[in-house]
Amino acid sequence: MISDVIYLILPFLTALPAVIAFIKWRNASFKNKRLALEFAAFFSFFFFISFFTHQHLKVSDSYNHAFKIVGLFFLQFIIQKDLSYSINKKNNVRILLLIFVNMILQTIVYKVLHKFYFYDILDLFTMLFSVYIAFCIGREYYFTAYIPKISRYLLIASIMPCLLFDAYFFKFIFMSFVFYLCLEKRQHELVDSQKAMENLLAEQDKFEGMMDEISNSIKDFSDKKDAAKSYLSSLCRFLSARGAAIYEWDGNKKYFSCIAVAGLYFPLGIGSEKLFTRADLLLEMAYKQHIKDDKSIIWRCGHGSKTGLLLNHSSDDMDVIFGNLSQEIHSIILIPLLQESELLGVLVLENKSGSDYLTETDFNIARSFANFAAIILNTSRIASQKNENLRMSTELSSGNVLQNSLFLHSVPQVAGIDVSFLMLPAKEIGGDYYDFLEKDDKLAVVIGDVSGKGVSAGILVAILQTYLQSQYKKEENLKKLIVNLNRYLSNKINTGMFVTLLFFEWDSKQRKLHYVSCGHEHILHFEAKNKTIKRVRSGGLALMMDADIDPYIENSELVVEKGDSVILYTDGITETFNPAREIFGLDRLEDFFKNTPINKSSVEKLLPQALSNWRGDGIQTDDITCILMQF
Repeated sequence: MISDVIYLILPFLTALPAVIAFIKWRNASFKNKRLALEFAAFFSFFFFISFFTHQHLKVSDSYNHAFKIVGLFFLQFIIQKDLSYSINKKNNVRILLLIFVNMILQTIVYKVLHKFYFYDILDLFTMLFSVYIAFCIGREYYFTAYIPKISRYLLIASIMPCLLFDAYFFKFIFMSFVFYLCLEKRQHELVDSQKAMENLLAEQDKFEGMMDEISNSIKDFSDKKDAAKSYLSSLCRFLSARGAAIYEWDGNKKYFSCIAVAGLYFPLGIGSEKLFTRADLLLEMAYKQHIKDDKSIIWRCGHGSKTGLLLNHSSDDMDVIFGNLSQEIHSIILIPLLQESELLGVLVLENKSGSDYLTETDFNIARSFANFAAIILNTSRIASQKNENLRMSTELSSGNVLQNSLFLHSVPQVAGIDVSFLMLPAKEIGGDYYDFLEKDDKLAVVIGDVSGKGVSAGILVAILQTYLQSQYKKEENLKKLIVNLNRYLSNKINTGMFVTLLFFEWDSKQRKLHYVSCGHEHILHFEAKNKTIKRVRSGGLALMMDADIDPYIENSELVVEKGDSVILYTDGITETFNPAREIFGLDRLEDFFKNTPINKSSVEKLLPQALSNWRGDGIQTDDITCILMQF
């Protein structure tokens, strides 16, 4: 009895490993020897149990019911294309539970109740229960099997003799037919896979051909319009699109403008619902459009979509978007052109040649090729920026030449004073100011620093110089001269800029040095008699900080003797940074003049070298000006 029970449940225990081995074999195609051996071992054992156990071991006939159920369940697995996708797990758990119940029922009926008088009724019930399970499995075939309908009917037909008769001939036909279907289906899968691979290779060749065509058609990226038109013509030919256009986004003016059109293109935008029949009118309208309305489909695609839009007559909002123009536009693709996250423009493709619509495949291909359009726009933008930079550089160089011509390169000779100077602008046009003005027996030495650098600072320097050169000879009072200068600048210029200034005047007859300070750097006074450098606080308020600076500045005198020197400078010297972000500072400037003979060479040659050594590999960030007055 124990052996009968063992042989009764063996098919259930061995069917699942055999199925798994079979599935592995279908995925591996016997290329893996280990899987092939595993399959052979399991499947041979399954066949041994299925065909020879009953005949040679003389097991009870009731065993056949178990085999019929297990055989059908095994069939359900091996005829499926994808085990993980096709099988409904919930239904299979239900069938497994039914098979388990059937196994328990057969064990009880045929091993415990076979001597009772109602045994025949129980036997009939057990067989009918097996038939019910067979039909449940058959229903799963219908939903999960990927075999032709005729083959499915023949398969079901071959099951019936196996259920009704215990002849092995019918079982052999049934299993042979199962293998035939599996191998035939395997062959179809291989053929389909080969065709799919051939189609994929053909598409890849076509795609590469298109890449080469577009690359060759774009001869010169710097010519934006010609490059864009060549690109659109190639793209339309490849996708069989009837019309296409590229709209460029102008971030400064906040609108899209059409830069290139190919084929029969119907311009998009609010107010373009009127129908046109002449292609030249359509082209003219496309180039004249400036799309600023956020309701436009171009605007919505550029500013609201990262992947693009595909619309055709199956879309609900075609009429709403295009109005009467929807009679001409049957399908449309819009793709934003981006450089990283920056919007460059929008690519538009309209209508398919013939009666077809632009498809999802066309949309994906267009997205793949959209980077060419982005490259065209970005390259053109870079070229324009380079040209603009070159133009500005040329203008700045011209401004530098002009500014240098405004500054004196030699100092007027006045008795009792010798002047040396240095000026190194940080940019083409500097914001530092120096000047030497002669009047009778007097020499004015001026140094200033305009907040900021570049063109605006250079213009203000020119205004300063013009005013002082024209007014110095007319005004005897230095303070009044500077107060009037501040009033003039404050009334004329309202930019938030300001100017620090030191205005010195040497009177050779009286041998006196007067000055007016407007918030400039400290004055360094070298006293020859005791060989020391003294700091003199300049004080005062910078020009243009207040409309009236009369209360904040005053006429001052700096007493100098023969052999003394006065050093004036701008903050470009003291605020020179080294690689460790330390400033040169006033203390180091004093030490430089203490350890260096104070003369023309120290200012014009040695000081620039000392600052360069301190700066190291860094760049000059501010204008540098220094003036040495020796008495």
